[in-house]
Amino acid sequence: MGRVDRAGYLAVSAAAVLWAAGGAYASRLIDQGASLVELTEARAWVTALVLGVAALVRPASERIREHPPLWLVVLFGLSIAGANFTYYAALARLPVAVAITTQYTAPGLVVAWASLAERRRPSVRVFGALGAAVLGVALLAEVPALLSSGGLRLDAIGFGAAALSAFAYASYMISGERMGRSMGARQAVLRGFIVASVLWVVVQVVRGRPDTLLDPRFTFGVLFLAVATTIAPFLLFVWGLRRIRASDAGIVSTLEPLAAAVIAFLWLGQGLSPWQIAGGALVIVGIALVQAERPLPEEVLAERGAVG
Repeated sequence: MGRVDRAGYLAVSAAAVLWAAGGAYASRLIDQGASLVELTEARAWVTALVLGVAALVRPASERIREHPPLWLVVLFGLSIAGANFTYYAALARLPVAVAITTQYTAPGLVVAWASLAERRRPSVRVFGALGAAVLGVALLAEVPALLSSGGLRLDAIGFGAAALSAFAYASYMISGERMGRSMGARQAVLRGFIVASVLWVVVQVVRGRPDTLLDPRFTFGVLFLAVATTIAPFLLFVWGLRRIRASDAGIVSTLEPLAAAVIAFLWLGQGLSPWQIAGGALVIVGIALVQAERPLPEEVLAERGAVG
């Protein structure tokens, strides 16, 4: 029996809160006329540029145990960009509640993958944590209110895009876990965002003139989003993936919609419904349950600590 790596859980939790803050800040920029897609593109480009320059000026201190295969690097980068792209496509055709809830089935996909890869059935506690977290996200998104209002519409293309976003998010966590452990958080995130940046260039060429990025009103906002809500949380998340299982990180990441609801309440003045309060409580229960899962063996923790 070993010890639970609290630092890994704290890093993933902090990343989720920063992503939620980024979403709230981005919504303010969108209200001022910014494009959500272009903000996301810019975050990827600035992240790749900043981490690339940092790697040249100050080589990463993490010890690279092995260079991951090219296909894994490409998969990691495409998963980062793909999770956002398909989520936006889903939002264009589905209610926000349905899109969010579908995307956050990703932790379940990670748990399923881990059980197949490790050939070990997840414990009852993991199933309980997963169920509480996903149900909590659904309540935070106010799916029951949507169902009772009769306003639910399920567009096939939109639902397909939402399902793809869940798979992309799960793929990001699984590939990021391996990338982070083999070469460290900074090197892994740099390579992933280089690939993601190339994909976003292709998207923007199709879209045409990037009006948001050429508008000086949004220059500070773009840089803030890139540094505070992209570079920092991705480094934290991948670093956390080196210390805890991807399945556990997926469950902990459901803290993001809870943090988003709290930030909206405190900063944007939006109210919290009883459904959302209940959902927040369930997310907290899920996270507490997964942290109470049997800790990793000491030799595994020692090995993970040795890679940075």
